[in-house]
Amino acid sequence: MKKISRSDFLKISGLSFGGMLMLPHHSCSGISNKKLTINGYRNYQIVIPANASKIELEASNQLQLHLSLLSKQAPNVVKVNEYNGKNGIFIGQTNHAKKNNVAADALEEDGYVFKNIGDDFLIQGGSEKGLLFGVYSLLESFGFRKYAADDPLDIPSTINLELPNDIIKVPKINYRTTNYYEGRDSEYADWNKLSSSDSWGLFVHTFEVLVPPEKYGKSNPEYYSLINGERNVVTQLCLTNPDMFDVLVKDLRKRINENPKAKYWSVSQNDNDKYCQCGPCTKLNKKHGNVPSGSIVWFTNKVAREFPDKIISTLAYWYTRVAPKNIEIEPNVNIMLCNIESTREKPVFDTDPAFTKDLQEWGKMSKDILIWDYNIQFANPISPFPNLHTIGPNIKFYRENNVNALFMQATGNKAELGQLRSYLISKLMWDPDADDNEIIDEFLAGYYGKAAEYMREYIDRMREALTETPFRLFIFGDPRDAINNYLSAEKISLYHSIFDKAEKAVKDNSQLLKRVQDARLPLLIATIQIAGQIKPGDDGSFYEINNSGYVIPKPEMKNLVIEFVGRAKKAGIARIGERAITLDDYNYNFERIFSKMKDTPKSKSYKCNVSSDGVPEGGMENIKRLTNGIFGAFESWRFPYKDKNWVAFKGDHMDLVLDLGEIQNINSVEIEFLNVQAQANWHQLILPKHVTYSISKDGSTFEKPIKVVNPHNPNPAENPDITKVPFHPFNIELENKECRYIKIHAESHIKMPAWHINAGRPAFIYVDEIVVK
Repeated sequence: MKKISRSDFLKISGLSFGGMLMLPHHSCSGISNKKLTINGYRNYQIVIPANASKIELEASNQLQLHLSLLSKQAPNVVKVNEYNGKNGIFIGQTNHAKKNNVAADALEEDGYVFKNIGDDFLIQGGSEKGLLFGVYSLLESFGFRKYAADDPLDIPSTINLELPNDIIKVPKINYRTTNYYEGRDSEYADWNKLSSSDSWGLFVHTFEVLVPPEKYGKSNPEYYSLINGERNVVTQLCLTNPDMFDVLVKDLRKRINENPKAKYWSVSQNDNDKYCQCGPCTKLNKKHGNVPSGSIVWFTNKVAREFPDKIISTLAYWYTRVAPKNIEIEPNVNIMLCNIESTREKPVFDTDPAFTKDLQEWGKMSKDILIWDYNIQFANPISPFPNLHTIGPNIKFYRENNVNALFMQATGNKAELGQLRSYLISKLMWDPDADDNEIIDEFLAGYYGKAAEYMREYIDRMREALTETPFRLFIFGDPRDAINNYLSAEKISLYHSIFDKAEKAVKDNSQLLKRVQDARLPLLIATIQIAGQIKPGDDGSFYEINNSGYVIPKPEMKNLVIEFVGRAKKAGIARIGERAITLDDYNYNFERIFSKMKDTPKSKSYKCNVSSDGVPEGGMENIKRLTNGIFGAFESWRFPYKDKNWVAFKGDHMDLVLDLGEIQNINSVEIEFLNVQAQANWHQLILPKHVTYSISKDGSTFEKPIKVVNPHNPNPAENPDITKVPFHPFNIELENKECRYIKIHAESHIKMPAWHINAGRPAFIYVDEIVVK
């Protein structure tokens, strides 16, 4: 195999993809002087109908373009009325195809047929991209491969091509999509036969789009869920409200008229579990199995009857995952069934029998089910997530249960082994019966070259480590969860030794070396994340104790952060979280920690005793974290309880007394609280309303409190920039005040405010190190 980049492909072809493609018939620089031979003949032509359609033109031009990479003289593209040769590759609805009963009707949207008739070869395709997919399948049979969006095309070294045997291929999964980064590239998507997102007018979580709370929340709160006796406009819709139904249908009709080609329109619940508890909605749910999906299906049916020529999709997700009873589903309703709860150490039919039952129950009601599957660790998509061995069995299981559409969710950003994952998923969705291990091995050989055997060893060793002891692999997990399993210190050391061999194997090839180094990035970030939670001074810890007794970051760990950030930027990684924490954020996060720890010797509060009126999450022992000299990482906002350097108070104010040990002169007190950096209306982490400080010499008589007010409105609907605040300092300046004791009060919201999705639930405040200077 030789490789050629997309830009080089265009240069040697003398073409632009901006319009229709016509290959000039002249010798091109870089093309072999040998003549192209197909089935032993050198005079093949590509034959298209006299009035070729857009897809027939594209398919024929793509075939000619790629064959031009093998020889200075690729087959000509001719119209059927101009064809007078003996050896033709016939594309689309030619008379030759019609004469030999090679019709497109049975191929549905994306299927194709190959048929050999004498020395002629016919390709016919379905109504959408079947013909183009057939051409790419033909090219793959010749040895061409497209492994990644930014990867040079793999070109076969042979120019003696053999046409494949007759085949009719209609994909068992009609709609196939994934949002891995690779799938953004249209050429890659077509090569690997992904379905187009253009067929969706609205995709998911659309209640808030069709009946926006910012438009109707104040004037018509009755349109929204009744929760504990009060309407909450940022939750779900009141599905039995007839006026709301009219508003939704009117808005949806307008959207459909503006985009009439779109086939699927989602009318689906928002991403929360606060369904309406009003009398009519509750009665409807009781009638249909006593599950919330009853009112959802009833409502979706009602909408679907308004648009009989469109497919109305709705979610069976979270609180609506269990199928209802005593109700039929309209034929133009699509059920989008989600398995967000399933763990990934084994296939879902082994780890989640409840989901298996739900799939079977929905299958009895609907023949149009789309599975929304989850394939990465969303809290940290760059981190190692050894679930490759489950993807093939899962897809086959879905298909065996009459699923005809799949959305394999990942992240729109680059992720751990993203190129391999995207390629494997695409191939298996097209052919669920394909051998997943063969696909993996083929990809590794083509993408990593001589390092392939070591990349395979790395994948296998991590899978074995995962499965050798009981472990639940959650999609919202964290590398710190696996410290006693597949990310133990011993295992990480083994993985690094494997990568050392992989890098050595391709050290003379800069492109392959970079690919191997990029694949190593997950190990680097896992090492960093885990090290931060190991006791200072212990093996593997991010920190050590210096000769003066202060906790400091290890130089090698600081260098590892710098190395990771630098390499990750070069690899094109945008974020380390699903919705938040850019690489610049991540870097600044550590710069903040390093800077503050550098000033620890100036702190009068280091290792001082702190007492608390309330018990923090995890127990009173955690109060010691407030003066241990280690600062919390704001990148851990989503699961701050996994970062041992934050101290949390749930549903309670924070009331502390810091004892400096003796009367001292102080000039400032500094404390920072953690804030949510995405989904501020969902997570129950919120900044305190204010913080007050009082100082005392004897611990009995305290001076008048000094109050520091939180300047940030926490409501993201009124203050969208709140998600740009990773934490907020509540500091005070003092003028050489004498004291020994400092009383600190942080005013919690206690319960989440009325505007919050989780209104009424306990509010959390997370506090960092107390620094007194």
